[in-house]
Amino acid sequence: MQPELEASLIEAARRATAARPLDGDEATVPVERYTDPARFARERAALFRSTPNLVAHSSEVPEPGAFVTRDLVGTPTIVARGDDGRARALVNVCRHRGATVERRPAGRCKRFVCPYHAWSYATDGALVHVRHPDGFPRLDPAGSGLVELPCFEAGGLVWAVPDGRPTAGLDGPTTRLLTEIEGLVGPGLAVFAAEERVWRANWKLIVDGSLESYHFKIAHRRTIGPAFADTASIHAFVGEHVRLVLPRTSMADPPPGARLLQHANVLYVMAPNVSLLVQDGHLVLVVMTPEAVDRTRIRLVTVGRAPGPDGYSAGARRFLEANHAITVAALNEDFELAEQIQRGIATGANAAFRFGRFEAALSAWHARLEARLDAGP
Repeated sequence: MQPELEASLIEAARRATAARPLDGDEATVPVERYTDPARFARERAALFRSTPNLVAHSSEVPEPGAFVTRDLVGTPTIVARGDDGRARALVNVCRHRGATVERRPAGRCKRFVCPYHAWSYATDGALVHVRHPDGFPRLDPAGSGLVELPCFEAGGLVWAVPDGRPTAGLDGPTTRLLTEIEGLVGPGLAVFAAEERVWRANWKLIVDGSLESYHFKIAHRRTIGPAFADTASIHAFVGEHVRLVLPRTSMADPPPGARLLQHANVLYVMAPNVSLLVQDGHLVLVVMTPEAVDRTRIRLVTVGRAPGPDGYSAGARRFLEANHAITVAALNEDFELAEQIQRGIATGANAAFRFGRFEAALSAWHARLEARLDAGP
């Protein structure tokens, strides 16, 4: 992060801590946007499947032969690092009869071997072996490798386009934010811990909970609430992404030369499927996969300094374990509330949700989402 930007964010956060920002107007959002299956299908097509989604952290595929498997918004995907060092996203579907080729969640190998008829593929997706090839005289091996999805690696993260739509790469706003995040946390990061769960809530309720700090002192009173200033978050849009600064109580009077992460967390809500919570010394990835109008799979990943050749020191392990535990506990409080809200919508008690003036990021994000949805893929 550039020093000028960091200084301006510290000053803005200090002012917000002293006086609650009232940047927007009151707004309402119809609750049917969270329950309409036809709308959900449009969202999946226009917002998720046709754009680069975060699929893995680079440290999860650190060397040639390393791979992970993911459900990428309905597309079963292998992310593998080839012998050339490049990370690729491959559709995890055999080109013979469509079976799932790789069923392990992660590992290392030289070949992906289909469990149905043992067709084998290299880590770059090329078809390298067909059992009894004389039975397939018209087979073109060069054109029968695993389908490759557009895939990009930047800022220590791997992105892929689920529907295979050709794209030139990550757009300018995404690249700028990844550079900014890397400047805040630094290089040399690795996944420390990860967990995954399906929550019975629309994906937008998950995002809604991250775009305001009005709830911190109440919903998180037993976890992170006491550490943060009340309703003092500030936000800015960078393309379709949102940067939120969440001041801690110490931001009321930061000493000269203070750094942003010493007195605030910074949350990047990056379209379409990930939030990056940057804290002092580590970050957390919140990766969403919308599975149904009322069901979202969420993967929580704590990323810290990479361990040395002898592994993590005792102090580093305690630090990351403690931060992973408190972050997961606080986020689960949000997700449990999202499930409650989804159930509450079904009662008909509310025709619309109301966003206050200090929830301006919510109002603006929903307005932008509607514009993108109207525009289509």
